[in-house]
Amino acid sequence: MATNTHYDAIIIGTGAGGGTLAYHLAASGKKILILERGSFLPREKENWSALEVYQRERYHTQEQWFDTNGKAFRPATGYWVGGNTKVYGAALLRMRERDFEQVTHQDGISPEWAVKYADFEPYYAQAEQLYDVDGQAGLDPTEPTRSQPYPYAPVRHEPRMQELANAFTKEVQTFW
Repeated sequence: MATNTHYDAIIIGTGAGGGTLAYHLAASGKKILILERGSFLPREKENWSALEVYQRERYHTQEQWFDTNGKAFRPATGYWVGGNTKVYGAALLRMRERDFEQVTHQDGISPEWAVKYADFEPYYAQAEQLYDVDGQAGLDPTEPTRSQPYPYAPVRHEPRMQELANAFTKEVQTFW
């Protein structure tokens, strides 16, 4: 027996984009259908292993895709609830103002965007709040303007990385 079901929104996939959209629509009172290709990522110690996740591609599909020349390749993708976001390194960087401008390069011209960084800035700020982004404004001379500070202070380095950071800072101070 066929049913006539109406949805106000259908979201395909719960990765970073689909999951964020579902989060924002959840309180709207609208009827939402979320379609997911895979099941839940298994809870296992290999989830935390960079070797397993990134080098051995433990959670990537084994299927083959084909490029425009018919050459087979394995896509770097996984079909899990949450998509590739389940094993994502979580660097949430803002584009720079100049990224929206026309760029002339060796192969031609990338046209200027119809929208600008300022159009996206409120959404960057909102996303940083939603995803509890850590950071410190003012350290990168190329960073774009922001309407709000980072929600959390920068994450501290692991001990060996802190040693390297200290050595680099000492070298820069000695140089100048």
